[in-house]
Amino acid sequence: MASRMHVLGFSIAFSLCFGCGLFFPLRKTDADRGKSHLKDAISCATCEVLVSYIQSELANNATLDSVKPIAVQFCDYALTKEGINAPYVCPGIIDLYGPAVQYVATRVVLNPAELCVDFKLCTSNQTARATRTRHLAPRELPAAPLPHATHNEGTRGHKADGRSTLTILQLTDIHIDPDYSEGSPTQCGLYVCCRSWYNGTGSAGHYGDYNCDLPTTTLELLADTIKALNPQPDVIVYTGDNPPHDIWNETYNSQLGATQFLVDYLAQKLNRTIYPAMGNHESFPESQYYGQLPLYKEVTQQLAQYWQKWVNFTDISMETAKRSACYSVVIPNTNLKLVSFNANYGYVVNFYSYLNDVNVDYSLLLDWLELEVDIAEKAGQKVLIIAHVPPGDTSTQSSYGEFYLNLTKRYTSTIVGHLTGHTHNDEFELAQDEYGVYGVVMVAPSVTPYTNNNPAFRIYTMDLIKDTLLGYDQYFLNLTKANEMAALKQVPSFELSYTTALEYGLQDLSPQSYAALIERQAISMQFEKYEDLISTYNYNKHSKSNEAYKNCDITCQRNILCAVQNIISSKILECEAV
Repeated sequence: MASRMHVLGFSIAFSLCFGCGLFFPLRKTDADRGKSHLKDAISCATCEVLVSYIQSELANNATLDSVKPIAVQFCDYALTKEGINAPYVCPGIIDLYGPAVQYVATRVVLNPAELCVDFKLCTSNQTARATRTRHLAPRELPAAPLPHATHNEGTRGHKADGRSTLTILQLTDIHIDPDYSEGSPTQCGLYVCCRSWYNGTGSAGHYGDYNCDLPTTTLELLADTIKALNPQPDVIVYTGDNPPHDIWNETYNSQLGATQFLVDYLAQKLNRTIYPAMGNHESFPESQYYGQLPLYKEVTQQLAQYWQKWVNFTDISMETAKRSACYSVVIPNTNLKLVSFNANYGYVVNFYSYLNDVNVDYSLLLDWLELEVDIAEKAGQKVLIIAHVPPGDTSTQSSYGEFYLNLTKRYTSTIVGHLTGHTHNDEFELAQDEYGVYGVVMVAPSVTPYTNNNPAFRIYTMDLIKDTLLGYDQYFLNLTKANEMAALKQVPSFELSYTTALEYGLQDLSPQSYAALIERQAISMQFEKYEDLISTYNYNKHSKSNEAYKNCDITCQRNILCAVQNIISSKILECEAV
């Protein structure tokens, strides 16, 4: 029994510690994209052997409490190698995420090669992924389909009411930290710093720090900036992530409390409709989501209740939001249907995503999304999809990207835009295959400066006559300059960073325009004609936070091209490994 508990403890620690490389995007450059923080500690071959051994020895009757000391020891070893204050972090991580790992481990036998690729300890060309994940649990019993609004309840398209354009402001990844403390350490040996009780070096600025989440002072500046815009944006969307990144310290109340605070604050400050999508951080524990379990049903219902302060839901939309954290609305006085999709099952750090093949809840979400788009097409409407996790991020399940590519291909003339966040970076992903290009997934940069980015937001312009996104204006707050101004008792402002027309020469945001941009990026790797294009993209990717991002070497350039040309994670990793 002791040896089997030892194995389970290692199993939990292994999954969680290597998952930390995905939980926290720790300031990696594009040259490091696809690598694990711990890759130097454990090789690809060792990873596969360990996973196979763990699964062959796993004891289902061992409790988390009995294996916690062993799990914490392995966690300490792994995170200490990362330079993290492991004794402070590991007990909380094991307590919070151990139950999810244990739940999944009793219901699925993961292919070792598949898991090691997901955790970035192997590249797809290092290992043969011949054996797919094998499920021990049967497919769940069918559940009632998610409801869809009928044409009479508001899905039939409206006229453009005389307007020729629509402006859409996107916010994403605010990650408000109510415990941020000006003058506190910015280097503290933890994943996120800037709290008064942390020990370390550096001094947190008035408006934030690149190693910390967002202070309320910057949220106030952002809200005041949006409120002062003239003209006001017609639509505001928020693609999720409210709580801070101290995942070892989170509680149910702190997670939901962050959402409640943000909803209340923006509702009071802006006093207008905001269309949200659920982020991976809105759940508890962070990134874990499995709609069939009572905990996540409760989280989803509570989230929908908060959202009512932002959105005037119909009864059917509210029922859908309470069951799935998804909903659809028609933007007033337009022919545009906005569909908000819960993308948490696509994220590999959601350990429950390894049950997707038998998860009826996930199947219902995919069916709902496709039917919502199909209903819109039959009604002569256009669709704007908002979601948190983009399908082409390397920390997503490839099956999510495959579904999304097929959806985009089938409804390329109906879906006019895909707005996401999550990576904290300014990026795009082209939905394409060998036969053509079908859509562009826009990935907006974060409001939080965490992961070395300046706080940012953007405003899209849509042509309501041509049903096309024409471009966007990207805004940012120069955090270094803002903190310097605060020291002088001056108030900084968000600045225009670039426009897509002037920066990239894009006539619009169509798949064809972006395909042409990618071709120019590819040429820039070989000829001087566009020598600055990829460096400009990489600098903008990090919201102009550091001049060093202008220096994008051949590995950086290759990885950017791999990322922007694919929305299937396995294809991105295969491309990067060449």
